[in-house]
Amino acid sequence: MKKDIADHIISKLDLQDIVKVLSYELSGSELNTILLDVFNRRVQQETTSSLLNKYEGNKLVKPAQIDVLKYKEEEFNCYKILADKGFEPIELSPVAQLGTSSVVATVDQKKVLTALRNTEVQADPTNAIALHYASLKKKGKLDSNTYNYSNISRVIRTQAFSNPNFTPHFSVLGLISCGKDTGSFNFEKEELLKHLTTLYEICKKIYGLEQVYSEIIPCKGYDNQNPLITDSISYVQERVGDFSVSVVEPDYENNYYYGFRIKLKTILNGDTYEIGDGGLLDWTQQFLNSRKERMMTSSIGPQLLHQLTK
Repeated sequence: MKKDIADHIISKLDLQDIVKVLSYELSGSELNTILLDVFNRRVQQETTSSLLNKYEGNKLVKPAQIDVLKYKEEEFNCYKILADKGFEPIELSPVAQLGTSSVVATVDQKKVLTALRNTEVQADPTNAIALHYASLKKKGKLDSNTYNYSNISRVIRTQAFSNPNFTPHFSVLGLISCGKDTGSFNFEKEELLKHLTTLYEICKKIYGLEQVYSEIIPCKGYDNQNPLITDSISYVQERVGDFSVSVVEPDYENNYYYGFRIKLKTILNGDTYEIGDGGLLDWTQQFLNSRKERMMTSSIGPQLLHQLTK
């Protein structure tokens, strides 16, 4: 639908080549110069009255409806647990390199708030930290150890959400592990255990959740009997104590994760809520052109948990 609207506007203004020219025939700096001038002129047409009217109709810019002091206390306590568990906290820029969300992942760039100066508004800390790790690795600043990072960011996505608990901008607590394959699925087993037990502790200690469990979903050619799945699950199940971890039916339609996907769920007042997501990704393999690279991510929504448990 949006493409049809764009085509209609281009046809109406007799600008058939405008997208081609802007996309392919200008350098990045030339395009940026033109767009800066365009938006500068558009802003000069605004008045205080029009600014207020447009603010009132723009869902992307409204403040979050949270108890800020309580939320920030929860966020700080989450970071303390993350650091104690060996996940180095990273404070990201509010913007990411243009293409961070869509070049190696399957996210449509139209769902990302693209900005000027070769940037986009932060939409997923996982992608940004993968770039950070790959850059350090490429420069020779990291060895072959596994590196664990954590971040809590407020991100923004422009797609429509049907769930009333989901808002255009929201907070994400992300765990990212990057390293080398050492054989016998050691990376997958050890990092899966570390991610799940860390998130479980946060859910229990910070948000008071009692019924939390995880589902492991085989994907991209893997099934319940694949050694990657069976070895990883048995390794985790022997060590997690009272935290339930089980394998569910494969999801072969998923083209985001490979190997397996992680779902974290909780039961509150008889209702089941999905509160976390994650899995294995091949992004660092793509960035560094190395099949030996391994990457795992997991995340929960602090704002969603704050609202569910307030």
